[in-house]
Amino acid sequence: MTPAADTSRTPVRQTDWTQLALVCFASFVVWTGFGAILPYLPVFLHEQAHAPVWMIGVIASMYYAGTFLFSSPLGRLSDRIGRKPVVVTGMFVYALATLLFVTTTNAWWFLLFRLCEGIGAASVGPAGSAFIADISNDETRGRAYGLLTSAQFGGLVAGPALAILLNTLGGGGRHGFYTIFLVGSAMTLAIGFLLLAFLREPAHVALRRKEKVARPSYRTLATPSIIAFLVVAATSHFAMGGWEVLWSLWLRHLGASMTYVSATWMAFSVPMLFSFAGGMLAEKGNRFRLMFAGYAFSACSWIVYGFTRNLTVFILFNVFEGIAVAISMPAKQAFLVQCSPRRWLGTVQGMEQTSMQLAAWVGTLTAPLLFTWISGYAIGVGGFLALGGLAATAPILSRKWAQITSDGEALSLAEAERLASTPSLGAFDDERSPAR
Repeated sequence: MTPAADTSRTPVRQTDWTQLALVCFASFVVWTGFGAILPYLPVFLHEQAHAPVWMIGVIASMYYAGTFLFSSPLGRLSDRIGRKPVVVTGMFVYALATLLFVTTTNAWWFLLFRLCEGIGAASVGPAGSAFIADISNDETRGRAYGLLTSAQFGGLVAGPALAILLNTLGGGGRHGFYTIFLVGSAMTLAIGFLLLAFLREPAHVALRRKEKVARPSYRTLATPSIIAFLVVAATSHFAMGGWEVLWSLWLRHLGASMTYVSATWMAFSVPMLFSFAGGMLAEKGNRFRLMFAGYAFSACSWIVYGFTRNLTVFILFNVFEGIAVAISMPAKQAFLVQCSPRRWLGTVQGMEQTSMQLAAWVGTLTAPLLFTWISGYAIGVGGFLALGGLAATAPILSRKWAQITSDGEALSLAEAERLASTPSLGAFDDERSPAR
């Protein structure tokens, strides 16, 4: 098979700010609905569906089962057919799955509903992240991911506040929970139609997909730096899986009200509104250091959450952790893009999503067992694991960043030769602009 002309080497000259604004607005609305539901879901399952803690963990795990099973193939599919159809379909699937929560209080059905939500998220996550890279260039990519993160966590700020209002309007109890689910589903569905009508993929990406180029294997794409990102994703998201199951229940165990539980989510999310500033830092600063400093502080925060019972300390560290993530997330996203072949960026994003969601799935399953044995210390276990992952990968990614800043190559020569030598692979996409 003879490859077509190598248009994939041409860097993106302009960032499409109009499309970025559309994606940011869509993300804000969807995450508002998501943020309204997430703090209430474990409490709803416990107090209305009368599910035991172990069952809540299994239900939460089904979301991650959907994401880790489908993120990689759906990310790979977006490389082949485009980002838009994958993202829009995922929106509709997620909206329908959320709507189904109001049809029953039988906890066993929620296993299926959360699995479907996970499949919807697997459609949106890798393809959406790859779309941001498609419409930006290296000079603006950190800012683009920062703006997206600001929009997402802006939704997480608005969501819990909206949930308090919706729960009150719904009369509290089961009807209050149902009101939250209905509004969250409706918001996601509306955004799905908005993206269907107005989302536009760049012409150069469509042209690139038309080239007759064979797809590389996952093993070929798994360079040392990509593997390092996968390890960081896995070790950090093990804690996130356990945290999703235990956080609200742990706070309620300590006597916190649902208003306080919602306030902790907002305390974490408000600093994330300034992720655009983190993106600006990522444009000019050392992305490796920004990423690792933020991830390390998050890991330490999880240890604090597990080893203290002071509700004031929880709030303070929620704020500081939000600042850390606002700084590290855009840098990590932009750094990962620099280490990835552009043609197969959806595949790489899917690999990362699979790694983090598989670890989170394990976290949701083991967290209830750990909680039974060691109470809130279970949250701290995830923090220690995350620190271990950072320590193991720091030398690899530090050398990679040094290589990028020294010669401006997104891929090392050895990696490029190995990718190019894949049978029928042809030219790969390598945006050769200096790191900023």
